[in-house]
Amino acid sequence: MVLSPRGWIAIGAWLSLILVPVLHYYWKRWDRPSKAALDEMARRKHELEVKRAFELEDMKLRAEEANQAKLEMEQRKRTVPPQVDSEVLHDAWGQLGIELNEESASEPDELEIPKIKEMLESLPEVDEEFVTPETGPILVELPKNTPIDEEPKLVKDELEPAPDMESWNETDW
Repeated sequence: MVLSPRGWIAIGAWLSLILVPVLHYYWKRWDRPSKAALDEMARRKHELEVKRAFELEDMKLRAEEANQAKLEMEQRKRTVPPQVDSEVLHDAWGQLGIELNEESASEPDELEIPKIKEMLESLPEVDEEFVTPETGPILVELPKNTPIDEEPKLVKDELEPAPDMESWNETDW
């Protein structure tokens, strides 16, 4: 039985109508991740969530430590050391061979507070949440758009001339 081209096209069409869905089913089934791969993805996702939770808690702890350090610094600034008795000062300076004038040791009545306030206002602002780590490496990020002050120096290496290769042509290797 000899088939005409129309017969071959009809057989090919019927075969494709049957085989395409079957092959599509097996391809989709093969393309899906296995049970072990799904378990590994779930394990990695859980590890990432746990890591983020620990990092969040660590950040909270560092912020709390920063606040505690800030409070301690403010308390240190508030507490003034007790003043030393003037007789003790005279004795100490006298042992060094320096005589004190009473006028130079007295404190001025008025401090120039406006100048101090101006100086404090002129200082650049600092991120208060920054806490320097006590141990471990420190990451320093440089701005990408910072121009380089110095141009790199060009290094010219003196190269030896290549050996004469014409003498190798005569060998019968």
